Amino acid sequence: MEDLLQQVLDLGKGNEYLDIRLEFFQNIVIKSINEEISKAFTYQKNGLGVRILSNGAWGFASTQDLTKDNLLKTVEIARKMAQIESNRTKTPIQLADIPISEDRVEVNCEIDFREITLEEKIKEILGWHKEIHVSDNIMRTIVDYATIAARKLFWSSEGTKIEFIRPIVNVNLGAVAKGSSGVRAYYQPWGGTTPDAGGTGGHEILGKNGDLTETCQTIGEKAMSLANAKPAPNLRNIPIVFDPAYMALLVHEIVGHPSEADRVLGWEAAWAGSTWWKGLSKDEGNPTKIGSEYVTIYNDPTIPNNFAYMLYDDEGTPCKRTTLINEGILTERMHSRETAFIMGVEPNGAMRANTYEYHPIIRQINVYWGTGDWKSDEIIEDTKEGVYLLGANIPSIDDQRFNWAISSQEGFLIKNGELTGQLYSCTATATTPAFLQSIDALAGDDQLLFWSGCGKGDPMQGGTVSNGGPTMRGIATLKGPGS
Repeated sequence: MEDLLQQVLDLGKGNEYLDIRLEFFQNIVIKSINEEISKAFTYQKNGLGVRILSNGAWGFASTQDLTKDNLLKTVEIARKMAQIESNRTKTPIQLADIPISEDRVEVNCEIDFREITLEEKIKEILGWHKEIHVSDNIMRTIVDYATIAARKLFWSSEGTKIEFIRPIVNVNLGAVAKGSSGVRAYYQPWGGTTPDAGGTGGHEILGKNGDLTETCQTIGEKAMSLANAKPAPNLRNIPIVFDPAYMALLVHEIVGHPSEADRVLGWEAAWAGSTWWKGLSKDEGNPTKIGSEYVTIYNDPTIPNNFAYMLYDDEGTPCKRTTLINEGILTERMHSRETAFIMGVEPNGAMRANTYEYHPIIRQINVYWGTGDWKSDEIIEDTKEGVYLLGANIPSIDDQRFNWAISSQEGFLIKNGELTGQLYSCTATATTPAFLQSIDALAGDDQLLFWSGCGKGDPMQGGTVSNGGPTMRGIATLKGPGS
């Protein structure tokens, strides 16, 4: 493979910069409903993406044909694309410096799914269905299972050479139940309450060392409980306590995406792509306060086992923890080498492409809320009247992420510091600036929830992410079907 990569570098000589991503994927997907396998297949794909900076503009091309003749064509396509783009580029692209790295990163598995047969996996999946089915009133059980065995080789004309071997496992669990309030559903991990649905690693990261029995039973019990809950009322501007699972989606939508430097610069607008705090801070040495002292938020790709774990991004930049907001003050962005040069800062390793077929883009990786000194029970006990929301469900965000509405999996009314009736169909909504300023309590029970997908770009690129945070209290409006 090294000979192949060197050939591409040689073919691209004479340009300002060139990098290559040679990637290999072996994936397994199993989908099932009510102990019946609806789909089970494996597939492989291999290919190479070439990115060239020439005459101050980017060109990119990819291919699955790794013969020398076709590689020459691929490099030439990328070069011509850069040449065409340079004709309309007003300001030539410049890249911030990064250290030259030579490294091999391999994630080891204690329970390696690559050594488990498809038949054994199906048997385990059918067992998970049985555990979810805690009552005859469970109408449907859902188990979706997927693994990715990925290998990436990144080389650049500057001399960086990185190999990354990454196993990923992802399990989505769900149950639909009927009860006095009708038919209700509960799903894991999207809105689940424990970070045990997958990530980077082997089966050991599922549940308790590969045992999802307890998680499956919780899914069934939650669905049954919701099927007998009451509809959420409509309550304006009330204290709402959010659990770590809700926080995961909340921080993803209202802080993670707006902190991507391409959105701050106004380059990206697809999929609610701009940000309301664009222009509040013209440079990173002139920060702006946008939240209370309880708003400290990080992006850290280097935390092991999370879905987006990586030590180098798709530009070869070493990844590091970035403080996006510190005690309510805007501090850093997530950067590419290009945006870092424009803003006069160091790149921090936030460029990713879904696969070799795509040009890398800036995207959040593992964004999470910092912890506080409260206990979660204390926050509830300190709330005279309000609502406790658990799990995240569906987000709705405006184009600048100024207004947001996110539904939860379940909720409870709080009266005099105690949880009372369980609620279904709860949606919290607020404007982001007012909400961030209203936060007045933060616990120390942070959890990282592993989301299997996030979309950004046009054409849209999927991507794995992790998000999280502790139990938190802020002011928002509750919307529901009740009175």
